[in-house]
Amino acid sequence: MEDERIILLYLQRMEDAIHETKSKYGKLILSMTFHILKSSCDSEECENDTYYAAWNTIPPKRPENLKSYLLKIARNLALKRLDYNCAGKRNITMNVSFEEMEDCIPDNMKDSQVTDLEECINSFLSELSPMDRKIFMMRYWYFASIKEIREELSEFNPSKSYIETKLFRMRKKLKQSIIERKIHI
Repeated sequence: MEDERIILLYLQRMEDAIHETKSKYGKLILSMTFHILKSSCDSEECENDTYYAAWNTIPPKRPENLKSYLLKIARNLALKRLDYNCAGKRNITMNVSFEEMEDCIPDNMKDSQVTDLEECINSFLSELSPMDRKIFMMRYWYFASIKEIREELSEFNPSKSYIETKLFRMRKKLKQSIIERKIHI
């Protein structure tokens, strides 16, 4: 079923909206949340919570891109679950990803700056080659380790230093884009 029809089902408060959403995006949501949580049980719970959140937010919202909307909800839920699960413990891969981005992403931003930052990052991503975009997203959206990125790109046989250098250069380029847009770091 097309996304627009699924959104209409939500707007009409039809329970089929959840069934159709699960049918179309369930595996993708599970895959993404499992990659973050490494737990089938927690991933399934995040998947169900995603449908519940979509049900409660559509309406009043009407997402332009249902897939992105659902994945954003699922990712945020997975990160909250991970934070809860790791309270008092350290998740090395996730912490390293956040630490790498510390110099690029400003702290304590106003709402207007968040929108500017989103636009800046989207513009930055659109300028990257498909492979660079994949590397960037795997590292900073899915919190993949360098090893996992290398395995995903195994057909190109990239070295660890190649991936690390790519990430370093992309962070530097992103930081420059943020500075040019006068978003305070």
